[in-house]
Amino acid sequence: MLSKLDGIVELITGSLVLFSSIGIFVLTLNARYTHAIGRVRDIYDELKISQNGKKLERELNTMVYRCQVLKWSFGLLLCSAISSGVFMLGSIALRFTDQINAEILILFVVFSVLFIFSSMVCLFIDVLASLRATMIHIERVK
Repeated sequence: MLSKLDGIVELITGSLVLFSSIGIFVLTLNARYTHAIGRVRDIYDELKISQNGKKLERELNTMVYRCQVLKWSFGLLLCSAISSGVFMLGSIALRFTDQINAEILILFVVFSVLFIFSSMVCLFIDVLASLRATMIHIERVK
C-alpha cells in the first residue's frame, strides 16, 4: 500500500507542475487577449471620428482576427487541461483498481500534448498577426 501511495504522490507532483505551466500559459494568453480587446475598442472609437478609415479598418480587422485566434488558443488550452486532469484521475484510479485501461489513459496524454501544441501554434499565429497590425499602424504596409 505504501508503494501505491508513493506512486500517487509522484503522479500528483508531476501533474501540479503541468497545471502550473498551463496556468502561466493562461496568464500569457490573457494578457495578450486583454491588450488586443482594448486595442480593438480604441481603433473602433478612432475609426468613427477619423478620416483615414481605410488604414484603421485594416488594422481593426487584423486585431479582431487576433482576438479570434487567441480565443481558439484558450479553448485548446482548456481541452489540454481537461485531458490532463482525466489522465491524472484515471492514473490514480488505475493504481487502486484494474478496471481502467492504460491505453485509454495514454490516449488522453497524447490528446493533451496535441492540444497544448495546437494552442502554441495559435499563439504564434497571434504574434504574426500582431506584427501585421503594427506594420499597418506605422504605415509600413500599404
